[in-house]
Amino acid sequence: MIAAPTAVPVTGPLRYERRVGHGVHLLACDETEDGRIVEELGDAATADHIAVLVPGNDNYLGNYFNQKRLTRPRVNAQTLLDTMRLVAPGERVAVVVWVGYRTPRGFREAFSRRPALEGYRDLVRLTEFLPSTARVTLVGHSYGTVVCGLALEQGRVSDCVALGSPGMGVRERAELGFGGNLWAALGPNDWIRFFPRGHVGEIGHGPSPVRRGYGARLFETGDIPGHCSYYQQGSESVRNIARIAVGRHAEVTPVRVPAPRRSWDVRAGETVVR
Repeated sequence: MIAAPTAVPVTGPLRYERRVGHGVHLLACDETEDGRIVEELGDAATADHIAVLVPGNDNYLGNYFNQKRLTRPRVNAQTLLDTMRLVAPGERVAVVVWVGYRTPRGFREAFSRRPALEGYRDLVRLTEFLPSTARVTLVGHSYGTVVCGLALEQGRVSDCVALGSPGMGVRERAELGFGGNLWAALGPNDWIRFFPRGHVGEIGHGPSPVRRGYGARLFETGDIPGHCSYYQQGSESVRNIARIAVGRHAEVTPVRVPAPRRSWDVRAGETVVR
Protein backbone atom coordinates (compact mmCIF):
# COMPACT_ATOMS: atom_id res chain seq x y z
CA MET A 1 0.00 0.00 0.00
CA ILE A 2 1.35 3.45 -0.97
CA ALA A 3 1.83 5.87 1.88
CA ALA A 4 -0.11 9.12 2.01
CA PRO A 5 1.67 12.05 0.34
CA THR A 6 3.87 14.40 2.32
CA ALA A 7 4.01 18.17 2.10
CA VAL A 8 7.59 18.28 0.77
CA PRO A 9 7.83 20.50 -2.34
CA VAL A 10 9.07 18.92 -5.54
CA THR A 11 12.22 20.52 -6.91
CA GLY A 12 14.08 20.05 -10.15
CA PRO A 13 12.77 20.19 -13.72
CA LEU A 14 11.07 17.25 -15.37
CA ARG A 15 13.03 15.51 -18.10
CA TYR A 16 10.82 15.08 -21.16
CA GLU A 17 11.41 12.07 -23.40
CA ARG A 18 9.24 9.35 -24.90
CA ARG A 19 9.49 5.98 -23.18
CA VAL A 20 7.43 3.19 -21.68
CA GLY A 21 7.07 2.91 -17.92
CA HIS A 22 4.42 1.69 -15.48
CA GLY A 23 2.94 -0.11 -18.47
CA VAL A 24 2.00 3.13 -20.27
CA HIS A 25 3.53 5.62 -22.71
CA LEU A 26 5.30 8.31 -20.72
CA LEU A 27 6.67 11.72 -21.57
CA ALA A 28 8.08 12.20 -18.07
CA CYS A 29 8.07 10.49 -14.69
CA ASP A 30 9.57 11.60 -11.39
CA GLU A 31 9.35 8.96 -8.66
CA THR A 32 10.88 11.03 -5.87
CA GLU A 33 8.70 12.06 -2.92
CA ASP A 34 5.02 11.93 -3.95
CA GLY A 35 5.91 11.57 -7.60
CA ARG A 36 4.95 13.30 -10.82
CA ILE A 37 3.85 11.69 -14.07
CA VAL A 38 3.11 12.82 -17.63
CA GLU A 39 1.33 10.24 -19.79
CA GLU A 40 0.67 10.32 -23.53
CA LEU A 41 -2.54 8.86 -24.98
CA GLY A 42 -2.45 8.62 -28.74
CA ASP A 43 0.62 9.69 -30.70
CA ALA A 44 1.46 13.27 -29.79
CA ALA A 45 4.55 13.19 -32.03
CA THR A 46 2.39 13.06 -35.18
CA ALA A 47 -0.84 14.68 -33.90
CA ASP A 48 -2.56 17.64 -35.51
CA HIS A 49 -4.32 18.48 -32.23
CA ILE A 50 -3.08 17.85 -28.68
CA ALA A 51 -5.07 18.45 -25.51
CA VAL A 52 -3.02 18.71 -22.31
CA LEU A 53 -5.05 17.89 -19.18
CA VAL A 54 -3.89 19.66 -16.02
CA PRO A 55 -5.73 18.26 -12.98
CA GLY A 56 -6.07 19.89 -9.58
CA ASN A 57 -5.81 18.88 -5.93
CA ASP A 58 -4.61 15.57 -4.52
CA ASN A 59 -3.28 13.99 -7.71
CA TYR A 60 0.17 12.37 -7.64
CA LEU A 61 1.97 9.31 -8.93
CA GLY A 62 0.89 7.14 -5.99
CA ASN A 63 -2.84 7.41 -6.81
CA TYR A 64 -2.57 8.07 -10.56
CA PHE A 65 -3.54 4.54 -11.61
CA ASN A 66 -6.55 4.33 -9.28
CA GLN A 67 -9.42 4.41 -11.76
CA LYS A 68 -12.10 4.72 -9.06
CA ARG A 69 -11.12 8.18 -7.82
CA LEU A 70 -13.46 11.07 -8.59
CA THR A 71 -10.83 13.09 -10.45
CA ARG A 72 -9.29 10.01 -12.20
CA PRO A 73 -7.29 11.95 -14.80
CA ARG A 74 -6.42 8.84 -16.88
CA VAL A 75 -10.09 7.96 -17.39
CA ASN A 76 -10.92 11.59 -18.18
CA ALA A 77 -8.12 11.70 -20.74
CA GLN A 78 -9.34 8.57 -22.51
CA THR A 79 -12.90 9.90 -22.61
CA LEU A 80 -11.69 13.17 -24.10
CA LEU A 81 -9.50 11.38 -26.65
CA ASP A 82 -12.41 9.19 -27.76
CA THR A 83 -14.64 12.26 -28.06
CA MET A 84 -12.03 14.18 -30.07
CA ARG A 85 -11.90 11.25 -32.49
CA LEU A 86 -15.68 11.34 -32.86
CA VAL A 87 -15.75 15.10 -33.40
CA ALA A 88 -12.87 15.10 -35.89
CA PRO A 89 -12.81 11.69 -37.61
CA GLY A 90 -9.74 11.15 -39.74
CA GLU A 91 -7.66 13.80 -37.97
CA ARG A 92 -4.68 12.92 -35.82
CA VAL A 93 -5.35 13.67 -32.16
CA ALA A 94 -3.67 12.99 -28.83
CA VAL A 95 -4.15 13.76 -25.15
CA VAL A 96 -1.39 14.31 -22.60
CA VAL A 97 -2.15 13.98 -18.88
CA TRP A 98 0.15 16.37 -17.05
CA VAL A 99 0.49 15.61 -13.34
CA GLY A 100 3.79 17.43 -13.57
CA TYR A 101 3.60 19.51 -10.40
CA ARG A 102 3.14 18.83 -6.71
CA THR A 103 -0.59 19.38 -6.46
CA PRO A 104 -2.12 20.95 -3.32
CA ARG A 105 -3.22 18.61 -0.56
CA GLY A 106 -6.65 19.46 0.74
CA PHE A 107 -8.74 22.61 0.76
CA ARG A 108 -6.45 24.79 2.89
CA GLU A 109 -3.38 24.39 0.69
CA ALA A 110 -5.50 25.13 -2.39
CA PHE A 111 -5.68 28.79 -1.31
CA SER A 112 -1.94 29.19 -1.97
CA ARG A 113 -0.42 29.88 -5.37
CA ARG A 114 2.85 28.32 -4.21
CA PRO A 115 2.28 24.84 -5.78
CA ALA A 116 1.44 26.50 -9.10
CA LEU A 117 4.42 28.85 -8.90
CA GLU A 118 6.73 25.92 -8.23
CA GLY A 119 5.40 23.84 -11.10
CA TYR A 120 4.18 25.94 -14.01
CA ARG A 121 7.56 26.23 -15.76
CA ASP A 122 7.52 22.48 -16.37
CA LEU A 123 4.16 22.94 -18.10
CA VAL A 124 5.69 25.65 -20.28
CA ARG A 125 8.53 23.28 -21.13
CA LEU A 126 6.05 20.57 -22.11
CA THR A 127 4.42 22.89 -24.67
CA GLU A 128 7.89 23.49 -26.12
CA PHE A 129 8.62 19.74 -26.20
CA LEU A 130 5.44 18.92 -28.12
CA PRO A 131 5.65 19.22 -31.93
CA SER A 132 5.45 22.78 -33.17
CA THR A 133 3.12 21.71 -36.00
CA ALA A 134 0.33 20.70 -33.58
CA ARG A 135 -2.41 22.85 -32.07
CA VAL A 136 -1.95 22.61 -28.30
CA THR A 137 -4.88 23.19 -25.97
CA LEU A 138 -4.40 23.38 -22.21
CA VAL A 139 -7.40 22.02 -20.29
CA GLY A 140 -7.16 22.90 -16.60
CA HIS A 141 -9.56 21.62 -13.98
CA SER A 142 -9.97 23.26 -10.56
CA TYR A 143 -6.51 24.21 -9.18
CA GLY A 144 -5.06 23.12 -12.52
CA THR A 145 -6.47 26.35 -13.97
CA VAL A 146 -4.17 28.32 -11.65
CA VAL A 147 -1.15 26.51 -13.12
CA CYS A 148 -2.44 27.10 -16.64
CA GLY A 149 -2.89 30.80 -15.92
CA LEU A 150 0.79 31.14 -15.03
CA ALA A 151 1.95 29.13 -18.05
CA LEU A 152 -0.06 30.90 -20.74
CA GLU A 153 2.19 33.91 -21.29
CA GLN A 154 5.27 31.78 -22.02
CA GLY A 155 3.77 28.53 -23.33
CA ARG A 156 3.14 27.64 -26.96
CA VAL A 157 -0.62 27.30 -26.67
CA SER A 158 -3.51 27.94 -29.06
CA ASP A 159 -6.42 27.59 -26.62
CA CYS A 160 -6.91 27.26 -22.88
CA VAL A 161 -9.98 25.75 -21.23
CA ALA A 162 -10.71 26.52 -17.56
CA LEU A 163 -13.09 24.05 -15.89
CA GLY A 164 -14.49 24.70 -12.42
CA SER A 165 -11.82 27.30 -11.72
CA PRO A 166 -11.11 28.86 -8.29
CA GLY A 167 -9.58 31.78 -10.23
CA MET A 168 -6.55 32.10 -12.50
CA GLY A 169 -4.59 34.63 -10.45
CA VAL A 170 -5.68 37.70 -12.44
CA ARG A 171 -8.62 40.08 -12.49
CA GLU A 172 -9.27 39.76 -16.23
CA ARG A 173 -8.01 37.73 -19.17
CA ALA A 174 -5.87 40.59 -20.55
CA GLU A 175 -3.54 40.19 -17.55
CA LEU A 176 -2.72 36.62 -18.59
CA GLY A 177 -0.56 37.89 -21.46
CA PHE A 178 -2.13 35.27 -23.71
CA GLY A 179 -2.98 35.87 -27.35
CA GLY A 180 -4.98 32.67 -27.89
CA ASN A 181 -8.54 31.75 -26.99
CA LEU A 182 -9.56 31.49 -23.35
CA TRP A 183 -12.62 29.33 -22.67
CA ALA A 184 -14.33 28.71 -19.33
CA ALA A 185 -17.16 26.60 -17.95
CA LEU A 186 -18.87 26.15 -14.61
CA GLY A 187 -21.22 23.23 -14.04
CA PRO A 188 -24.66 23.99 -12.58
CA ASN A 189 -23.92 22.11 -9.34
CA ASP A 190 -20.21 22.88 -8.92
CA TRP A 191 -19.41 23.97 -5.35
CA ILE A 192 -16.35 25.91 -6.59
CA ARG A 193 -18.67 28.86 -7.22
CA PHE A 194 -18.51 29.45 -3.43
CA PHE A 195 -14.68 29.48 -3.30
CA PRO A 196 -13.41 32.79 -1.80
CA ARG A 197 -12.35 35.13 -4.58
CA GLY A 198 -9.76 37.35 -2.89
CA HIS A 199 -6.18 37.61 -4.13
CA VAL A 200 -3.39 39.01 -1.94
CA GLY A 201 0.19 38.05 -2.80
CA GLU A 202 0.38 34.27 -3.02
CA ILE A 203 -2.95 33.75 -1.24
CA GLY A 204 -6.13 33.41 -3.28
CA HIS A 205 -6.67 33.28 -7.03
CA GLY A 206 -8.97 36.19 -7.87
CA PRO A 207 -12.32 36.15 -9.68
CA SER A 208 -13.74 33.22 -11.57
CA PRO A 209 -13.08 33.30 -15.33
CA VAL A 210 -16.83 32.84 -15.87
CA ARG A 211 -17.49 36.21 -14.24
CA ARG A 212 -19.10 38.79 -16.52
CA GLY A 213 -16.47 41.11 -17.94
CA TYR A 214 -13.57 38.73 -17.34
CA GLY A 215 -13.11 38.12 -21.05
CA ALA A 216 -13.36 34.34 -21.37
CA ARG A 217 -15.61 32.61 -23.86
CA LEU A 218 -18.19 30.64 -21.86
CA PHE A 219 -19.59 27.31 -22.99
CA GLU A 220 -22.32 24.93 -21.88
CA THR A 221 -21.68 21.87 -19.75
CA GLY A 222 -25.16 20.42 -19.69
CA ASP A 223 -26.58 19.02 -16.48
CA ILE A 224 -23.39 17.46 -15.10
CA PRO A 225 -23.21 16.75 -11.34
CA GLY A 226 -20.75 18.25 -8.88
CA HIS A 227 -17.19 19.48 -9.37
CA CYS A 228 -15.52 16.48 -11.02
CA SER A 229 -17.81 15.62 -13.95
CA TYR A 230 -16.64 17.92 -16.73
CA TYR A 231 -15.30 14.92 -18.67
CA GLN A 232 -18.42 12.82 -18.16
CA GLN A 233 -18.87 10.54 -21.15
CA GLY A 234 -21.55 11.76 -23.55
CA SER A 235 -21.98 15.10 -21.77
CA GLU A 236 -22.25 18.43 -23.53
CA SER A 237 -19.27 19.47 -21.45
CA VAL A 238 -16.82 16.90 -22.84
CA ARG A 239 -18.16 17.38 -26.37
CA ASN A 240 -17.44 21.10 -26.14
CA ILE A 241 -13.97 20.52 -24.72
CA ALA A 242 -13.27 18.15 -27.63
CA ARG A 243 -14.59 20.67 -30.17
CA ILE A 244 -12.27 23.33 -28.77
CA ALA A 245 -9.30 20.95 -28.75
CA VAL A 246 -9.73 20.10 -32.45
CA GLY A 247 -10.43 23.69 -33.51
CA ARG A 248 -14.18 23.28 -34.17
CA HIS A 249 -14.94 26.58 -32.44
CA ALA A 250 -18.10 27.30 -34.41
CA GLU A 251 -19.62 24.07 -33.08
CA VAL A 252 -19.07 24.93 -29.40
CA THR A 253 -22.39 25.61 -27.69
CA PRO A 254 -22.33 28.88 -25.73
CA VAL A 255 -23.90 29.28 -22.31
CA ARG A 256 -27.65 29.45 -22.66
CA VAL A 257 -29.11 32.64 -21.27
CA PRO A 258 -32.65 32.03 -19.93
CA ALA A 259 -35.27 33.69 -22.10
CA PRO A 260 -36.79 36.77 -20.44
CA ARG A 261 -40.23 36.21 -18.95
CA ARG A 262 -42.89 38.16 -20.81
CA SER A 263 -46.14 39.34 -19.32
CA TRP A 264 -48.99 41.66 -20.24
CA ASP A 265 -49.00 45.09 -18.67
CA VAL A 266 -52.69 46.00 -18.63
CA ARG A 267 -52.02 49.63 -17.81
CA ALA A 268 -49.63 50.14 -20.71
CA GLY A 269 -51.57 47.86 -23.00
CA GLU A 270 -48.42 46.19 -24.32
CA THR A 271 -46.18 43.21 -23.71
CA VAL A 272 -43.17 44.02 -21.55
CA VAL A 273 -40.19 42.04 -20.26
CA ARG A 274 -40.35 41.38 -16.51
